[in-house]
Amino acid sequence: MSVVLSLAGASPSCVSAGASPLAELGAALHAYTEAEHHPRALRWVRGLDTDAPSDTATGGGAPTSTLTPVLRQRIRDWAPLWASYRARYFFPLSASGDRPLEAELTDVAELPLPLFVELTGYAIRGGNSGASLDRILNDRAQREGLLTAAEQRSTARAELARRLLDSPEALRADLLDLLAQAARALEPDLARAARMIGGQMTALRDSLEHNGPGSTLADLDSTATYRDGPPRVVFDKFHHGIVNVATTPVLVIPSAFGRPHLLVKHEPGLAAIVHYPLVPQGEDQPGYTVVHRRLEVLRDPGRQRIARAIAREPLTPSALADRSGMTLPQVSRHLARLREAGLVTVERDGRRAYYQLHLDRVRSIGEDLLTALFH
Repeated sequence: MSVVLSLAGASPSCVSAGASPLAELGAALHAYTEAEHHPRALRWVRGLDTDAPSDTATGGGAPTSTLTPVLRQRIRDWAPLWASYRARYFFPLSASGDRPLEAELTDVAELPLPLFVELTGYAIRGGNSGASLDRILNDRAQREGLLTAAEQRSTARAELARRLLDSPEALRADLLDLLAQAARALEPDLARAARMIGGQMTALRDSLEHNGPGSTLADLDSTATYRDGPPRVVFDKFHHGIVNVATTPVLVIPSAFGRPHLLVKHEPGLAAIVHYPLVPQGEDQPGYTVVHRRLEVLRDPGRQRIARAIAREPLTPSALADRSGMTLPQVSRHLARLREAGLVTVERDGRRAYYQLHLDRVRSIGEDLLTALFH
């Protein structure tokens, strides 16, 4: 399945870029409550859970934020709102970014109550692709449908659904209080994330201006492709959707905490959002195809023998042939496959080529696989 951003008839101004502190707060809360989806955030989460400073998920080495036990539990209780399907009001409702967190929280506070309840209901249910919740405040069938769907998912979702239907204004006030508390507690890490995002924003906007929306959007993620006839960008996702960019503006929001998830939000009547993860400079971000190729390459017993030898020291193909008992052509073919998969480095000394295993890429295969699966 896929989400398609159709660019036919769309002017370049239909796609813009901007930061969203509330979206980043939501991404940080998601990384905290679903750390198994975020292997690189595990040290950060453990630090928050043990009151011990640790390195942050965003790549810095400074002490991280701390959460009180009460705040930790509140964040977990509300986790359905920032799970795999995030509540839409965590993102700008229009294609306008770069607003302070306080203004974005005010937007949530001032949402018409029926719309707030509808969007919250979709998050509790886990998606907006089922029955509409547009009249849930007064429609008995919609209310019962939400309760049934929530109870089938989890106790936490069922409790939030009951609270939403019993007292939506009180629930909204409690949510806004929690978000404000979480933002204060996570301020050091959110500030570091904001600096990372700010450092990328100029390049992102330059790409939109000079390369165009199609190329820029397709370059955001390994699962995205640009296609002609008609022009469109296709994101490989677990749900299906088509966005006509000519009539629905798109806001591109970078995220330091969002890795590995790229989100495409496309609720009717609202701006479409592409919330994509930043990759720290110098880090690899292989997609599933690359990870699969690396696993396949290393399945071969002959290549495993070669990998064991060059993991210890760089060797020439001739030296590898002598050590492995294989012929030089066999070694050359195996080295070619390993090189195509990005699993070896080559250093030349005159006419000799020395091959060594790319230890970091081999070491990260398991983590890369998890990242690709949770994308």
